[in-house]
This record gives sequence, C-alpha cells and structure tokens, in this order.
Amino acid sequence: MDRERVWGQVTDERRAVLDLLEELTPAEWDAPTLCAGWRVRELVAHLTMPTRTGPLAATVGLARARFDVDRYFAEWAVEHGRAPTAELLQQWRDVVTSGRRPRDGTPGGVLVETVAHAQDLRRPLGRPAATPPDRLRTALDVAVRRGRPFRGRQRAAGLRWVGTDVDWTWGTPGDPEVRGHGDDLLLAMLGRPAVLRDLSGTGVVRLAG
Repeated sequence: MDRERVWGQVTDERRAVLDLLEELTPAEWDAPTLCAGWRVRELVAHLTMPTRTGPLAATVGLARARFDVDRYFAEWAVEHGRAPTAELLQQWRDVVTSGRRPRDGTPGGVLVETVAHAQDLRRPLGRPAATPPDRLRTALDVAVRRGRPFRGRQRAAGLRWVGTDVDWTWGTPGDPEVRGHGDDLLLAMLGRPAVLRDLSGTGVVRLAG
C-alpha cells in the first residue's frame, strides 16, 4: 500500500468532514450520531484526539480508565466535547489545514476511522454522501484485515462481502453473502447495527447475532 497515496486520501476525507461541519446549525452539533452515546460534538472531539494526545497523556488517561481503551476513548470524547462549538470546529480545521498525522497511526487506520465517522455523522443528520470509490476501496481493504481496534477481520471471517455500488469483494465464493453499498459494508464490519437493514444476503443474520 502506497502510504503517501493513502495519506492523500485521509486529507481529502478530512476536508469533506470539515465542509460538513461548517454547514451545521447549533442544534445539529448536539444531535446524536451512530456512535452510541455520542453527539456530533463528542465525535468531533474524538476525531481530533490522535493529533492532540501525546504518549504520556495517553498513558495517564488509560491508567485512569483502568486500561480499558473503549472507556478511555469515551471519557476523553465527553470531556473534550464540552468545548464551545467554535473551538471544536477550529480544532478540526487545524487538523485539516496542518495535515497533522497521528504519532502512532498508520494511514490506513486513520482513513478507516475518518471515513466511518463521516458516515456516523452524516446519516442521523440526514446529510448523506457516498464516499468516493477510491477512498472507500482502500478503507474496506484495511478494515477487513484489521483486528483491534476495528475488529473488522473478526466480523468479516467466514462471509463473502460484495459491494453493489463499488467494485469490491472479499471472502470465499459460496460462503454466506453480505451484499450492499460499500459504505454500509464498512459500517457493518465496524459493528454499526443500524446499517444491517440496508444489507442483503444470508450472512446478514450472522452479523445481527
């Protein structure tokens, strides 16, 4: 995988998220997302986390959360999501314009998270937009092979995944099939139950279980 090409895709997706955030009303910043318990403001805070948290601060935060990574992420997002809307927007704008890269993040992992969270934001707000095919294929290729933190590899195992709007497939022919739009496949791999109703195939039942 060409790292610089993928970082370019990350930058493009970050800009798309910024374009969305700059259009939101004050009420929409407090609207729910597909991430349980997070409003738009908590999710935006979470997106800025990798570029704002150094190793020492992360270690301290993890210790306070008893080394429960999910709890640490959740507590950090809630705390920093209390910032004024203008401040959160500026923090994300700084990430986009500076081209900051997480100290310990791979470009593929950052792309998966940014693409998925863009959909987490858009769908409950009624502002849908399909991810461009090149970015989406890269994100799917990464997510389906990754264990933690995405757990895409575990969810994808034993299933045949087929994109209906993007040229992408994964798995062994003859395995139970999961068929749908590429963005829906990505979100299903990452454990978003809300998208399962938009997928078809005998493999969907396994994901729902």
